[in-house]
Amino acid sequence: MRPFRGEDCAAVLGLVHADLLPGHPVVTPAVLDQALERQGLRCEVLVSATGEVLGAVAWAVPAGDGPGLLRWLHCREDEQHLAETLIRHMLAQLGRRTVHAYTEPTVLAPAGLAVRNRPGTRRALEVCGFSGTDHSRYLHHRLDTLSRRLYAITDLTPCPEASGWQLYLRERDGTMIGEARISGPVDGTTVLEWITLAPQRRHLGHILLEQCLTNLADRGIHHVTTCLDAPGDSPHREAVLQLHEAAGFTVVDQLHTYTRCP
Repeated sequence: MRPFRGEDCAAVLGLVHADLLPGHPVVTPAVLDQALERQGLRCEVLVSATGEVLGAVAWAVPAGDGPGLLRWLHCREDEQHLAETLIRHMLAQLGRRTVHAYTEPTVLAPAGLAVRNRPGTRRALEVCGFSGTDHSRYLHHRLDTLSRRLYAITDLTPCPEASGWQLYLRERDGTMIGEARISGPVDGTTVLEWITLAPQRRHLGHILLEQCLTNLADRGIHHVTTCLDAPGDSPHREAVLQLHEAAGFTVVDQLHTYTRCP
């Protein structure tokens, strides 16, 4: 193990790209730099005897006795021992304290480990004493085959305080029925960050979601992703998931967060 160096960028990006979920933009060297910018973050790489980069792990070093945070880890998923080596090294550096893993989103991925896509890392976390919690579902929709609408019943406006759009669904008299927030596009991909409806208008959710998707398709967006809370025992969450699936979204993976107590 040794600290990350600039010359490791291409190899680490190769490992990151192997783990990307459908609909996630390609990670550039600039994006990787952003993933390393957090204050108190350490990143180290695992290299072979010949100098080949086999994996990388980044974690936040806490102040005092606070919990540590595994931000991201990438290695060959079919070689579980590599993930175990990276995790055990991180734990040794953090000492005796609680450690959380994948509890915060990064520029590389949303919050939560994609457990179907990352089986080696999931098993390594469990072997190293981490317990997982079902956090959310990652959904993806391809919009390039979506038909255009001849008319729109929603307003799509730029967000004044951030990159992206705000979409509003209103009654004829201007009364707000619902709204949605969409992130700024990257390489033809965007994220549906949230969608909400007035309580008495929840039956119109399919209209708001359909209008959101068609507005994006009309603007040349090819992929949209979103993360929904794990259904669990909540009928409302299950209904929201079914609404998105009916609109054409596909559940790609389950996202789990992890905690290890000392």
